[in-house]
Amino acid sequence: MSKKDHKQPDALTPEQTAAHEARKAEKAAAKEAAKAAKAAAKAAKAAEKAAAKAAKKDGKKDGKKESGADASEATPRFKHVRKKKLSSGKGPTPLEIGQSLVALFNAGKSDEAESTWYHRKIDSIEDDGSVFEGWKGVQEKGKWWKENFTVLSMKASGPYVCSTGFTVIYSGRLRMPDGTEVNAHECGVYTVEDGRIVREQFMKAAL
Repeated sequence: MSKKDHKQPDALTPEQTAAHEARKAEKAAAKEAAKAAKAAAKAAKAAEKAAAKAAKKDGKKDGKKESGADASEATPRFKHVRKKKLSSGKGPTPLEIGQSLVALFNAGKSDEAESTWYHRKIDSIEDDGSVFEGWKGVQEKGKWWKENFTVLSMKASGPYVCSTGFTVIYSGRLRMPDGTEVNAHECGVYTVEDGRIVREQFMKAAL
Protein backbone atom coordinates (compact mmCIF):
# COMPACT_ATOMS: atom_id res chain seq x y z
CA MET A 1 0.00 0.00 0.00
CA SER A 2 1.38 3.31 -0.95
CA LYS A 3 1.48 6.10 1.49
CA LYS A 4 -0.90 8.98 0.86
CA ASP A 5 0.69 12.26 0.53
CA HIS A 6 -0.45 14.83 3.12
CA LYS A 7 -1.18 18.30 1.80
CA GLN A 8 1.05 20.84 3.50
CA PRO A 9 -0.59 24.16 4.50
CA ASP A 10 0.39 27.20 2.64
CA ALA A 11 3.13 29.17 4.36
CA LEU A 12 2.10 32.51 5.94
CA THR A 13 3.49 35.62 4.54
CA PRO A 14 5.50 37.92 6.84
CA GLU A 15 2.58 40.36 6.91
CA GLN A 16 0.13 37.64 7.98
CA THR A 17 2.51 36.40 10.63
CA ALA A 18 2.88 39.93 12.05
CA ALA A 19 -0.89 40.45 12.09
CA HIS A 20 -1.42 37.11 13.86
CA GLU A 21 1.14 37.94 16.52
CA ALA A 22 -0.41 41.37 16.99
CA ARG A 23 -3.88 39.87 17.56
CA LYS A 24 -2.42 37.37 19.98
CA ALA A 25 -0.66 40.10 21.94
CA GLU A 26 -3.84 42.22 21.95
CA LYS A 27 -5.89 39.37 23.39
CA ALA A 28 -3.28 38.73 26.07
CA ALA A 29 -3.18 42.42 26.98
CA ALA A 30 -6.99 42.59 27.18
CA LYS A 31 -7.03 39.53 29.42
CA GLU A 32 -4.43 41.00 31.75
CA ALA A 33 -6.30 44.33 31.84
CA ALA A 34 -9.55 42.59 32.76
CA LYS A 35 -7.76 40.63 35.46
CA ALA A 36 -6.19 43.80 36.88
CA ALA A 37 -9.54 45.64 36.81
CA LYS A 38 -11.21 42.78 38.68
CA ALA A 39 -8.46 42.77 41.30
CA ALA A 40 -8.71 46.56 41.69
CA ALA A 41 -12.49 46.38 42.13
CA LYS A 42 -12.09 43.66 44.76
CA ALA A 43 -9.47 45.69 46.60
CA ALA A 44 -11.65 48.81 46.50
CA LYS A 45 -14.63 46.91 47.88
CA ALA A 46 -12.52 45.45 50.67
CA ALA A 47 -11.16 48.90 51.53
CA GLU A 48 -14.67 50.38 51.59
CA LYS A 49 -15.88 47.58 53.86
CA ALA A 50 -12.92 48.07 56.21
CA ALA A 51 -13.52 51.84 56.34
CA ALA A 52 -17.21 51.35 57.13
CA LYS A 53 -16.36 48.87 59.88
CA ALA A 54 -13.80 51.27 61.36
CA ALA A 55 -16.26 54.17 61.25
CA LYS A 56 -18.93 52.08 62.97
CA LYS A 57 -16.47 51.04 65.65
CA ASP A 58 -15.35 54.63 66.22
CA GLY A 59 -18.97 55.76 66.38
CA LYS A 60 -19.79 53.20 69.05
CA LYS A 61 -16.67 54.14 70.94
CA ASP A 62 -17.48 57.85 70.80
CA GLY A 63 -21.08 57.17 71.77
CA LYS A 64 -19.93 55.10 74.70
CA LYS A 65 -17.54 57.85 75.75
CA GLU A 66 -20.27 60.51 75.47
CA SER A 67 -22.76 58.33 77.29
CA GLY A 68 -20.20 57.62 79.99
CA ALA A 69 -19.38 61.32 80.25
CA ASP A 70 -23.07 62.25 80.53
CA ALA A 71 -23.66 59.60 83.16
CA SER A 72 -20.54 60.70 84.99
CA GLU A 73 -21.68 64.33 84.99
CA ALA A 74 -25.24 63.42 86.05
CA THR A 75 -24.37 60.86 88.72
CA PRO A 76 -20.79 60.77 90.02
CA ARG A 77 -19.60 57.39 91.24
CA PHE A 78 -19.61 57.95 94.99
CA LYS A 79 -18.24 55.16 97.16
CA HIS A 80 -20.50 55.71 100.16
CA VAL A 81 -23.99 56.16 98.74
CA ARG A 82 -26.99 53.85 98.86
CA LYS A 83 -27.95 52.21 95.59
CA LYS A 84 -31.66 52.71 96.28
CA LYS A 85 -32.85 56.31 96.45
CA LEU A 86 -35.41 57.50 98.99
CA SER A 87 -38.98 57.92 97.80
CA SER A 88 -42.35 59.01 99.17
CA GLY A 89 -43.95 55.91 97.68
CA LYS A 90 -47.20 55.67 95.76
CA GLY A 91 -49.92 58.28 95.44
CA PRO A 92 -49.67 62.06 95.05
CA THR A 93 -46.10 63.36 95.09
CA PRO A 94 -44.61 65.76 97.65
CA LEU A 95 -44.74 68.48 94.97
CA GLU A 96 -48.46 67.96 94.33
CA ILE A 97 -49.33 67.84 98.03
CA GLY A 98 -47.13 70.84 98.83
CA GLN A 99 -48.64 72.96 96.09
CA SER A 100 -52.16 72.05 97.21
CA LEU A 101 -51.40 72.78 100.88
CA VAL A 102 -49.92 76.21 100.08
CA ALA A 103 -52.83 77.13 97.81
CA LEU A 104 -55.45 76.07 100.36
CA PHE A 105 -53.67 77.83 103.23
CA ASN A 106 -53.42 81.10 101.32
CA ALA A 107 -57.11 80.81 100.43
CA GLY A 108 -57.97 80.64 104.15
CA LYS A 109 -58.68 76.89 104.01
CA SER A 110 -56.02 75.44 106.30
CA ASP A 111 -58.56 73.09 107.90
CA GLU A 112 -59.36 71.67 104.46
CA ALA A 113 -55.65 71.21 103.74
CA GLU A 114 -55.26 69.21 106.95
CA SER A 115 -58.35 67.05 106.41
CA THR A 116 -57.31 66.37 102.80
CA TRP A 117 -53.65 65.51 103.23
CA TYR A 118 -52.95 64.57 106.86
CA HIS A 119 -52.61 60.89 107.73
CA ARG A 120 -54.82 59.75 110.58
CA LYS A 121 -51.69 58.74 112.51
CA ILE A 122 -49.66 61.87 111.82
CA ASP A 123 -47.09 63.21 114.27
CA SER A 124 -47.20 67.00 114.66
CA ILE A 125 -44.06 68.36 116.32
CA GLU A 126 -43.66 71.89 117.67
CA ASP A 127 -40.38 73.81 117.92
CA ASP A 128 -40.16 73.10 121.68
CA GLY A 129 -40.23 69.34 121.04
CA SER A 130 -43.88 68.72 121.92
CA VAL A 131 -45.35 65.90 119.81
CA PHE A 132 -49.09 65.81 119.12
CA GLU A 133 -50.06 62.31 118.10
CA GLY A 134 -52.54 61.47 115.37
CA TRP A 135 -55.46 63.36 113.89
CA LYS A 136 -57.01 63.93 117.32
CA GLY A 137 -53.76 65.47 118.56
CA VAL A 138 -53.72 67.89 115.61
CA GLN A 139 -57.32 68.92 116.27
CA GLU A 140 -56.68 69.41 120.00
CA LYS A 141 -53.67 71.63 119.31
CA GLY A 142 -55.56 73.58 116.65
CA LYS A 143 -58.49 74.28 118.98
CA TRP A 144 -56.17 75.60 121.73
CA TRP A 145 -54.22 77.74 119.24
CA LYS A 146 -57.32 79.41 117.77
CA GLU A 147 -58.63 80.20 121.27
CA ASN A 148 -55.42 81.96 122.27
CA PHE A 149 -53.98 83.59 119.13
CA THR A 150 -55.48 85.84 116.48
CA VAL A 151 -54.09 85.77 112.96
CA LEU A 152 -53.90 89.33 111.63
CA SER A 153 -52.16 88.25 108.41
CA MET A 154 -50.37 85.09 107.31
CA LYS A 155 -48.94 83.82 104.04
CA ALA A 156 -47.42 80.49 103.01
CA SER A 157 -44.51 80.40 100.56
CA GLY A 158 -43.17 77.37 98.72
CA PRO A 159 -43.21 74.47 98.63
CA TYR A 160 -39.51 73.54 98.71
CA VAL A 161 -39.57 69.92 97.60
CA CYS A 162 -37.46 66.77 97.94
CA SER A 163 -38.13 63.10 97.22
CA THR A 164 -39.72 62.41 100.62
CA GLY A 165 -41.46 65.65 101.50
CA PHE A 166 -41.48 69.42 101.35
CA THR A 167 -41.02 72.59 103.38
CA VAL A 168 -43.29 75.64 103.59
CA ILE A 169 -42.34 79.06 104.94
CA TYR A 170 -45.01 80.89 106.95
CA SER A 171 -44.79 84.61 107.62
CA GLY A 172 -47.28 87.14 108.94
CA ARG A 173 -48.51 88.96 112.02
CA LEU A 174 -50.22 87.62 115.15
CA ARG A 175 -51.99 89.00 118.21
CA MET A 176 -50.75 87.23 121.32
CA PRO A 177 -52.94 86.21 124.30
CA ASP A 178 -51.88 89.36 126.18
CA GLY A 179 -53.01 91.57 123.29
CA THR A 180 -49.60 92.48 121.88
CA GLU A 181 -48.94 92.12 118.17
CA VAL A 182 -45.86 90.38 116.84
CA ASN A 183 -44.36 89.35 113.53
CA ALA A 184 -44.44 85.60 113.00
CA HIS A 185 -41.92 83.62 110.96
CA GLU A 186 -41.65 79.84 110.95
CA CYS A 187 -41.30 76.92 108.58
CA GLY A 188 -43.10 73.62 108.47
CA VAL A 189 -41.21 70.53 107.34
CA TYR A 190 -43.57 67.84 106.04
CA THR A 191 -42.82 64.15 105.44
CA VAL A 192 -44.92 62.34 102.83
CA GLU A 193 -45.59 58.61 102.61
CA ASP A 194 -47.89 57.04 100.01
CA GLY A 195 -49.71 60.27 99.25
CA ARG A 196 -50.30 61.50 102.81
CA ILE A 197 -48.45 63.74 105.28
CA VAL A 198 -47.29 61.48 108.11
CA ARG A 199 -45.17 64.02 109.97
CA GLU A 200 -44.97 67.78 110.30
CA GLN A 201 -42.38 69.67 112.30
CA PHE A 202 -42.43 73.40 112.90
CA MET A 203 -39.28 75.45 113.32
CA LYS A 204 -39.23 79.08 114.38
CA ALA A 205 -36.83 81.75 113.17
CA ALA A 206 -33.84 82.28 115.47
CA LEU A 207 -33.90 85.66 117.22
